[in-house]
Amino acid sequence: MVIKTLKCSINVGITSFLCLLFVASFAQAEELQVGSWGGNVRSGPSTNYISVGGLQNGDPIVLLDKIKSAGADFPWFKISYGAGKTGYHWGGIICGYNRRIKGTFGLCERDNRSTPRTFDCGQQHSMRSLGSKIETKITFIAGQTKNHFKIYWLDYEGNKKFYRTINPETSWTVNTFPSHPWLVIQVSPNGNERCHSLLRGEKMPSQWLLR
Repeated sequence: MVIKTLKCSINVGITSFLCLLFVASFAQAEELQVGSWGGNVRSGPSTNYISVGGLQNGDPIVLLDKIKSAGADFPWFKISYGAGKTGYHWGGIICGYNRRIKGTFGLCERDNRSTPRTFDCGQQHSMRSLGSKIETKITFIAGQTKNHFKIYWLDYEGNKKFYRTINPETSWTVNTFPSHPWLVIQVSPNGNERCHSLLRGEKMPSQWLLR
């Protein structure tokens, strides 16, 4: 597993903030691969450091770095979790959703990930935004790739409205509604464009990895 540094600028509605995020390289992954059994997130790589947060059983995380400890059964990991938060989590309470991750404890018992609903790109011209009172969020994460991604909202008449270009190793979170479709266009290094994905969010915030 290759750990890459991800510098990101996240825009949530009007509020924006800068963060550092790292993404593990999983070929063609479209959802987060690593989770927690639940427990404290600490300010440093041991129980001697204070708790700066907590995770529930099944919550998704992103591994930033592995810190080996002499004589320990499991290493500590620097992680990203929640809305751009970082901290340290013991490998004995980290798990893989679909496969075992080296240095962690087996497969996750629960899965709290939320992946957007996806549609065939050919449905683009028949989709439009509908009225909704339920707000949600979608986080788009471009991982280890040479491609760029253009994000479009399909308005109430089905017209494309450009929102943002996501560069490699960056991410963006948008406030939206479950009935609003989003179109992702992949731009190759030589400028060729193709539809990457067409999606709508869920009631709960969701994450979408771009490869």
